[in-house]
Amino acid sequence: MGVEGIAARAPLREVEVAVVGAGPVGLMVANLLGIAGVQVAVLEANEGLLGLPRAIAYDAETLRLFSQIGLLNDITPGLIPNPHVRHLNARGRVLMQADPPACGPYGHSSLGTFYQPDFERVLLRGLARFDNVRVLFGHTVTNLVQSRDEAVLSIATRHAANTLRAKFVVGCDGGTSRVRDLLGARLIGSTYTQRWLVVDAIVKGHKVNEISFYCDPSRPRVELPAVGDRVRWEFMQLPGETEEQLKNDGRIMALIAENTRYREVRIERKAAYTFHARVADRWRNNRGFLAGDAAHLMPPFAGQGMNGGMKDAVNLAWKLASVLRGLAAETILDSYELERAPVVRKMVEVSRRLGSVIMPTSRGAAALRDAVFACLNMSRAFRDFIGRGGVVPPPAIGRSALTGVGGDALIGQMLPQPSVKTPDGSFPLDTFQACHQWQVLGIGVDPATMLSARDLGILDALDAHFVCVNGGSERPRTLGLRCDDPTFDAWVKRHAVRAVLVRPDRFIADRLDPHGRDLPVLTPFDRARGVTAPPIAA
Repeated sequence: MGVEGIAARAPLREVEVAVVGAGPVGLMVANLLGIAGVQVAVLEANEGLLGLPRAIAYDAETLRLFSQIGLLNDITPGLIPNPHVRHLNARGRVLMQADPPACGPYGHSSLGTFYQPDFERVLLRGLARFDNVRVLFGHTVTNLVQSRDEAVLSIATRHAANTLRAKFVVGCDGGTSRVRDLLGARLIGSTYTQRWLVVDAIVKGHKVNEISFYCDPSRPRVELPAVGDRVRWEFMQLPGETEEQLKNDGRIMALIAENTRYREVRIERKAAYTFHARVADRWRNNRGFLAGDAAHLMPPFAGQGMNGGMKDAVNLAWKLASVLRGLAAETILDSYELERAPVVRKMVEVSRRLGSVIMPTSRGAAALRDAVFACLNMSRAFRDFIGRGGVVPPPAIGRSALTGVGGDALIGQMLPQPSVKTPDGSFPLDTFQACHQWQVLGIGVDPATMLSARDLGILDALDAHFVCVNGGSERPRTLGLRCDDPTFDAWVKRHAVRAVLVRPDRFIADRLDPHGRDLPVLTPFDRARGVTAPPIAA
């Protein structure tokens, strides 16, 4: 079915999930739910994809998620992986610099740039795989009324007004979210006084291959390589300048000429932004949820705006699918905000701190900053920490009923993804864990032997995948794999990993109990033993 055919059907009256907003986060939620066989409608007020290159940076978790939904190969040609990242002061001296590894611990490059319209087109085409997903452009949500069992959305189009009933609603409709207002949520936090001009330009044959933050008090600015002949520049608006003056094409060309050697530049997009550091005070109200910019707005300095929304998408989607497929109690949906909101707040603070390095316009403050970093850079430990990207915390989730209790640092971490071997060759570990599938992983032991009868029954009903790395399998369903990755081996030794329960979003729910006691994290899924899990789409 072509993309055009997604919406060309009879009017909808009822779905399981209504996703409001067809940006990258909304389209990712719809792909994840489509794979699970959930009936989905994507409602977008615009008449088509917005087509603007707003987000520009990806991380390894986002690539891992594209791989889970089977669309990684479609976006790979448009990625610029592993650019050198540097923060320079006004004299060109390095404050911080990082070189992302070609392949990080999660099986993909840790950082790179992309062209957002390409991402959105790939995600939209991906929805054409599913007869259970509809995309409705030109559909504006005007109201939302909830009851105990459903939500009813009022929708306006160019031709009529109608309603749509849904079991759940996910608002992915951006920073000015209408769904957020209808759910009675509000953003809490601060807005920067500084405004920035963002310029996307075509520069034939450019040599921009690094992400450079110029921490110059005379005018802080950023330069990034984009796909093809594109370059992005960001310039801080200075006191006394108006937005109209700054967005003038002549002024933009002068700014580029002042700070680069490029003269043949075609401006593709220009926009002035005020950066926000704000998080919704509630991410759920009954049957309605918020994700992406509807739930949080963060400064761009850590590159986590869209990537944070992708993390929301996968955290929420597998839980909605489990509930709608009858495999879990609705109480698991309470874990969404508990797991994501603390991590988002921490990332907002990281972004704020990076902004404080980049944005000082006082020469005195900039000189003090430069002196501090000169001292810090005398430490090899500091240089190594920054060099490996340590400023951005590793993937994690907050504690909830779907994570183990106690102070075990392993719980809530993302499972690394090494290359593993079978008689047929080498493969990424995720090859053996389908989207929405649980995994039970043992190191040198068949993990099935460490589970209680109850938990084994639940995981069998959930169609969980059992894997033994570098050991023998005692159960026919347990797959034996070899792994010679020294980084993975170091991770295993550092955390004394013997056997772990891995959630569909690749986060570690709990260690397996060596005495085979029931795992509390599986209690909400006890009803799965009476349900035949539907097959998951490839």
